[in-house]
Amino acid sequence: MRRLHHKLILGVVVTAAMSLIIAGASGGAPQKASAGIVLFGAEQEPPCLNGTLAGCNNTWTSWTVGIALPGLYNVRPDFSLKPDMAAREARIVKRRPFTLEVEIRRNARWSDGRPVTVNDLRFTHQLIVNPNHEVASRSGWDSVRRINRITNKKARITFRRPYAPYKVMLAQSLYPQHALTGTNFNEVWNNNYNHPRTGASMASGPYKLQSYTRGQNLVMVRNNTYFGKRPTLDRITFRFITNTDSEIQAIRGGEVDIIYPQPQLQLAQLRGQSGLRTVANAGSTLEHIDINMGQGNSNPLLAQRWFRQAIAYSLDRRAMVNQLFRTLKAGLPVLQNNTFTNQQRGQYRDVYGKYTRNLNRVNQLMQANNCRKGGDGIWVCGGTRASVRFGTTAGNRLRELALEILQAQAKSAGFEFRPDSEPSRLFFPRVSAKNYDLALFAWVGTGDPAGQTDIYGCGGESNWKNYCNQRVTSLFRASDAQLNPKKRTALVNQAEAAMSNDAITIPLYQKPTYLVYKTKVRGLVDNPTLQGPTWNTPQWRTG
Repeated sequence: MRRLHHKLILGVVVTAAMSLIIAGASGGAPQKASAGIVLFGAEQEPPCLNGTLAGCNNTWTSWTVGIALPGLYNVRPDFSLKPDMAAREARIVKRRPFTLEVEIRRNARWSDGRPVTVNDLRFTHQLIVNPNHEVASRSGWDSVRRINRITNKKARITFRRPYAPYKVMLAQSLYPQHALTGTNFNEVWNNNYNHPRTGASMASGPYKLQSYTRGQNLVMVRNNTYFGKRPTLDRITFRFITNTDSEIQAIRGGEVDIIYPQPQLQLAQLRGQSGLRTVANAGSTLEHIDINMGQGNSNPLLAQRWFRQAIAYSLDRRAMVNQLFRTLKAGLPVLQNNTFTNQQRGQYRDVYGKYTRNLNRVNQLMQANNCRKGGDGIWVCGGTRASVRFGTTAGNRLRELALEILQAQAKSAGFEFRPDSEPSRLFFPRVSAKNYDLALFAWVGTGDPAGQTDIYGCGGESNWKNYCNQRVTSLFRASDAQLNPKKRTALVNQAEAAMSNDAITIPLYQKPTYLVYKTKVRGLVDNPTLQGPTWNTPQWRTG
């Protein structure tokens, strides 16, 4: 999954639109938990560790090593944004030009003892807007005209234009100026969070990175300079178990203490197991199919809107959702919007409901464009077969089943979907490099419609579809600048409606979250937003 402010679980995925955030068995003998250690079975291994970069913008990057780098705000389980490293709520001091006053907690320090200051905030802004840096999202930061220092801990942020989701922007991790100045941001923290000159692990959050063994685990240890409540646990070890069967067996067999799997049919078996608790919530994880219409795809027909529409009309999303969730969550609705969830009443609008399986419409579109079916039942258009790659995260059984269902539906309508899945650590970097045709994954958001310009706007940092519709881009930009919530919602849904006609993305369903843990682990509270299950690790304890 990807996250973003929506956002990449490169998934939630990275939207802030809702903030855009997008899941092989690990090696080594299982570790045993002690009173100060918790073992978390992570179903995805981060592609790399710098979650601000497009290629690393994965929910599991944020939920593992990302807890070392908090922002001024974080997202609560009720989708509200509250101060975290900020001393208090940001204050609007001017409307024209739009100006915020922010203050960093007095006791916020880096793990080497240096204070977190306005210089770090300004440095983070410079990192993000630098065109040479391969970041996942510049939304909001690219609207900042200047950041003026009032004191070491207090600043005024002046924007070129109003930016409604400023709290989402301020949930961005801050980076240490004193450690990273002069380094290559695209590479320096992809494999560790070490100070390049001293080798010390850098953090301002409750835990800091102790070790990362690719393909096996990532170990976070308590950061004693943390500004908040002192964490109870000494260590959290994230063990990578990217096969869902193995993940569920690991919690059943006591090899790990916690899992946070994407929905899987086998989860129903855990509900009554002694010593385990399962918590389910409606999340902000929006499962969908993205279509690459340009460079990097394997079929030029994908550039044609009529061809993408025909693919959309070939699919029975309702039947797929029913088959996937009849055991776990019967009646789960089909998602018909790429920004808002079904629970966001007054904001959610059915935009994609027109795309139901309609073979007559498929035939009309294909025949009108001089396509004929070959002997194998697959359409051929000007000598090009209607054959495309279709990939997802290998090892995720529910997604693999979804792909099989959609593959069969498409074939009966005359389209060939060639399997193209890989483990998440390989799949998402390839998607962000635009080397795909159709990709099934999820964006995970905050519930706020921010950052959609990054995903769907012309030239957006996370727009891997090669998509450009100037009206869609203008509407999403206008929505970010609109301070009236009702007008902002209307602009977003207008953009969604225009985008639906281009059939560049096909929403599937709003994925429920499942937090499963041993009852001896206390203090866990599911956070179904992109903030994720590790949002309150200082409160975790055992016994």
